[in-house]
Amino acid sequence: MVAVFILVWVLMKKLTSPLVAMTAHVKSLPEKTGDERLIAISAEDEIGTLAVAFNEMTATLDRKRAALQAAVTRAENERARTEAIIAAIGEGISIQDREFKVLYQNRIHKERIGSHEGKFCYEAYSHRDAVCPECAVALAFSDGRVHTIEKTNLIGGKPMYLEITASPLRDASGEIVAGIELVRDVTEHKENEGEIYRLNAALQRRAAELTAMNRELEAFSYSLSHDLKTPLTSIYAAAQTLADDCADGLDETGRFMVTTICKSIERMEELLNAMLLLSRVSRAELRREKIDLTSLAHEVLLWLSVKHPERKVEWVIESDISAEGDPGLLTSVLENLLGNAWKYTRNQAAARIEFGTAAHNGARAFFVRDNGAGFDGDRATELFRPFRRLHSPEEFEGMGIGLATVQRIIVRHGGRVWAEGEAGNGATFYFTLPIALHHDAAPIE
Repeated sequence: MVAVFILVWVLMKKLTSPLVAMTAHVKSLPEKTGDERLIAISAEDEIGTLAVAFNEMTATLDRKRAALQAAVTRAENERARTEAIIAAIGEGISIQDREFKVLYQNRIHKERIGSHEGKFCYEAYSHRDAVCPECAVALAFSDGRVHTIEKTNLIGGKPMYLEITASPLRDASGEIVAGIELVRDVTEHKENEGEIYRLNAALQRRAAELTAMNRELEAFSYSLSHDLKTPLTSIYAAAQTLADDCADGLDETGRFMVTTICKSIERMEELLNAMLLLSRVSRAELRREKIDLTSLAHEVLLWLSVKHPERKVEWVIESDISAEGDPGLLTSVLENLLGNAWKYTRNQAAARIEFGTAAHNGARAFFVRDNGAGFDGDRATELFRPFRRLHSPEEFEGMGIGLATVQRIIVRHGGRVWAEGEAGNGATFYFTLPIALHHDAAPIE
């Protein structure tokens, strides 16, 4: 009997010893790494089989734990990268769950609104007991679309204008799980808008005042030049009568004075006619239609040739030049520019006048060029002032009104005019029109 007891004890010890060792090994697993976590297999019996299964399970768990740790690391890196991107946006961003509880705020959002993570947005932001009726996030939750609203907060007694854009956040199944809110401080923009509005209003008032002043000035100019004609005509007639009826009673000085009066009145009438012309150019109704400028230039130069048959002038006129504008006013432009070219080339043995087009800042400009007397290029802008002339009357006749007329006409059409020249080496006058057509021509490069 004792022998049986001893045998049972020995067998039990042999059976339990590996299990006790295995139990101790399992308890120490958190402190072990690598191969230390595996159980040494000392037999091929059931205990050994159990040890093999345990080792396989441990290896599987280690792999899964390593994969989980890698996933956690990637998630943490992705979260850090996302937070860095959100911070770099430069606008306030918050995320709210479906219950409108604030889950996240970036630094800028906290600076503008305050730190309220974990609180209900309507309580934290608007001090309400329920969702705000104009809440952009609530609108995004209701229809799944992006919504933008504007809101004004008082910060230190000063208004802060905020533009709030809310978008729904969805999970993998497409269910809306939260809302993201982007808050932009548009205070400076609103203040700039207000300043622009005030400046535009002031500009419109000033423009209206200038328009009224110009109309009054034009009306005065017209009235003055028109009303002065009658007394000037009377003075001229009286001077002529004096010269004709009292010629025998006038000495040389008297005849000189009468002649001076008549010439001065003629000059005054020319000035008044020029003022009337400028007034008509500014007041005339503008009609726009297609005009063949090539044919018009030929007509003007042909008329000048008939008027001055003694002149031999070479013409060079570009073909197929068309434009849109007022026929009468653009005729006046070409008459003035080509007439000036004709006048200022009269001392040239081989006079040459050109009319054509040229590229200017990507657009087409028209030009009249001559090889005549030219002018001082530094004084080019003075040419377009009324009654301003760069040549003396003894050199070339004129009132100094033609180019001023050209400028007013071109400006009324929405274009611009300028001149280039050199004393003794000719001049070129350019002008542009907003709508210039040039048939059968390649685009300007």
